Amino acid sequence: MRNCMAAGLLALLTGACALDAQTGLAVGAGVTVAVNDRDGDGMLDAVEVQALVEKAFPPDTLGGGFWDGMRASLAAAYWARDLDRDGRLSVAELAR
Repeated sequence: MRNCMAAGLLALLTGACALDAQTGLAVGAGVTVAVNDRDGDGMLDAVEVQALVEKAFPPDTLGGGFWDGMRASLAAAYWARDLDRDGRLSVAELAR
């Protein structure tokens, strides 16, 4: 399943980037929300963002100060996009 999703994402992003960068960002943001939105509300909340970050840098295999900093930096980068400061990230916020 993940291989199919990765192949589909690559095809979407490749095609979208051929059109323009903003379309590629929008597609990527939509896929990010679709894959990580556990409660189905169409947005990413704190629990979902934390799970996304831990997928990128798994604490059980990447421990220690450096990796803790990487996880904190990635989470901060996501939350910097929370324009309305409601604690949830929409596709539009992620695509900006």
